[in-house]
Amino acid sequence: MPSRIALHAICLLTVSSFLTGCSQNVSPPSTVPVSGKVLFKGKPIAGVRVTMHPLFSMGKIEWGVVGETGPTGAFTMGTGLPGNGAPPGDYIVTFTKPSIASDPERNGIEMEVDDFRGKYSDPDASSWNVTVIKGDDNVLDPFELE
Repeated sequence: MPSRIALHAICLLTVSSFLTGCSQNVSPPSTVPVSGKVLFKGKPIAGVRVTMHPLFSMGKIEWGVVGETGPTGAFTMGTGLPGNGAPPGDYIVTFTKPSIASDPERNGIEMEVDDFRGKYSDPDASSWNVTVIKGDDNVLDPFELE
């Protein structure tokens, strides 16, 4: 029977080669800059995850187009890499305010929860639509959440 060290080494090599093989041919789609600001009850809000849901196909991989607000409520979007922008096209925009909470029903396991309780996270119910244009700075109008 192999030793624990040998088993760990085999596991590390397997995971390493899997990740290396995956990363060789995968790169994010072509993007353009996208930035904006989120206000909550008229004031900038930090820690809001902004997600843009494409209304077009980006190919076989479903890339996440996300950003997160800083202390001034400002964000930059990223697709596959933080802050690298978004592919040109039409999107529906949603918002979550993630935090970590302990779940008493699962023996106190910590999990991510949305402080907005899903109020702004459903793409089908979102009224925020944006168009990202190639050759533009794509500074979006502020999103005002109530």
